[in-house]
Amino acid sequence: MKNPNISANEFYNDFIGTETYYKYLLGLLLTDGVKTVADEEHCYWFLDCIASYQFKEKFKQEEFQVWKIERVEDSRFRLSATSGNNKVLITQDIEYSDFFFNELTIWKESNVLLLPSEH
Repeated sequence: MKNPNISANEFYNDFIGTETYYKYLLGLLLTDGVKTVADEEHCYWFLDCIASYQFKEKFKQEEFQVWKIERVEDSRFRLSATSGNNKVLITQDIEYSDFFFNELTIWKESNVLLLPSEH
């Protein structure tokens, strides 16, 4: 049963690898886990944010990126991206989302978006 007090990653931690890669915007590929979370939680907007930042030079230089949305309060979230060395690449306030969980982390390795449990 869904519990908003756990992270989406904890709820979807049964994904350990992928059988299929799904084409997404700008040449990005989604794993089974990321596609399932996006479908079930209606959070393609988060994937769109990830894709939109890939045009910036500092993102082009980072083969590995850690993307996170975290609830700040009620329906407000903070989006952040770091490099594999915890260098902050971007933070952005999301003024409204109906995302159920308090947080979600997605990794970007090369052109693949995956859940950490799928690594």
